[in-house]
Amino acid sequence: MKPTVECYSGSSHPETPRALVWEGQRYTVQSVLARRREPHGIGFLVRCTPDDALFDLFYLTEEDQWQIRPTGTAVDAKPPKLPRT
Repeated sequence: MKPTVECYSGSSHPETPRALVWEGQRYTVQSVLARRREPHGIGFLVRCTPDDALFDLFYLTEEDQWQIRPTGTAVDAKPPKLPRT
């Protein structure tokens, strides 16, 4: 089954993921935690409901295809280390 990601596409595609289907379950994106551009596409780290699930989404531009990788839950995630001041 091909990974399914629904996105808002404003001035660029994809601009902001809104929802995804992973292993038959629909997840709604609550927040985009990080974005990254790479030579072959664009990636997003997103927090979703239900269960505060975290996913790494990557859109392969040339293939017009999404990759979805679950990365745990927001409860499991460690807070980022802040620089000392």
